[in-house]
Amino acid sequence: MIKNSIRHLAIVMLVAGVAVGCATHKVQPVAAPAPKGPNAATTQAIADAQAVINGAQAPCTDTGDASTLLTQAQQAGQAGDNTKAQQLAAQAKQDAETAINNCYMSHAKDILAQAQGYTNLNSDEQNSLNQCQTDINNNQGKAAYDTCSALVAQLQAAKSTYTVVHGDSLWRIAGKSEVYGNSLEWPLIFKNNADSIKHADLIYPKQDLNVVTNPLKTDVDSATWYAQHRGAWKNHKADKRDREWLNGTLTPPAATTPAPSASTH
Repeated sequence: MIKNSIRHLAIVMLVAGVAVGCATHKVQPVAAPAPKGPNAATTQAIADAQAVINGAQAPCTDTGDASTLLTQAQQAGQAGDNTKAQQLAAQAKQDAETAINNCYMSHAKDILAQAQGYTNLNSDEQNSLNQCQTDINNNQGKAAYDTCSALVAQLQAAKSTYTVVHGDSLWRIAGKSEVYGNSLEWPLIFKNNADSIKHADLIYPKQDLNVVTNPLKTDVDSATWYAQHRGAWKNHKADKRDREWLNGTLTPPAATTPAPSASTH
């Protein structure tokens, strides 16, 4: 009887010990898998590339393969491959910047050549021309494009008004330093006032004449050639060759060399 009681007590104590052990044992939590998706660095890299692409403006809106690369970067980021995503985003940004700059460089070179075709540039205009060339040399496409475009617009719009005084002729006006400083350029004034000058030999005091401040070199060459070949003034009689030159039916030979400046007639 006593043995049975002891055996029973031992069993009870063993069961109680197991229960206590189970109650005091702490179950370690299983670590949750890292969430997929772009991290902060990836998000920023994608945003930087997107900003360059979105910032492309006419005439340079082509960003090459940048959009395709950016899409791939976004996909890699969503898949949790942040290293790949950042590399693709950086490449997208670089491709966009290169494509845009190359476009501006091409346009800037064309506009620079156009600007170099104008004459009578003042010091500020010459500085702008030099700056445009410097920006091109430094591969700064947008800066070169902006500078050259502004310069050409300024040169195209540059005009002045000359009021005829007693004793003036187109020859004398063109020869004045504040106009062209070269009498042989008088046909330029005639051309720019063809609607108000009936013939080149006859102008009137107080008549306002439009003067293009920065004529194109090609126009200057044509004008000086014509001035040399027109012949003598004929007592204020209209010369039909003037109209032929204005209409483009009388043009200098392609190999004509501009004549040196002439003294006032």
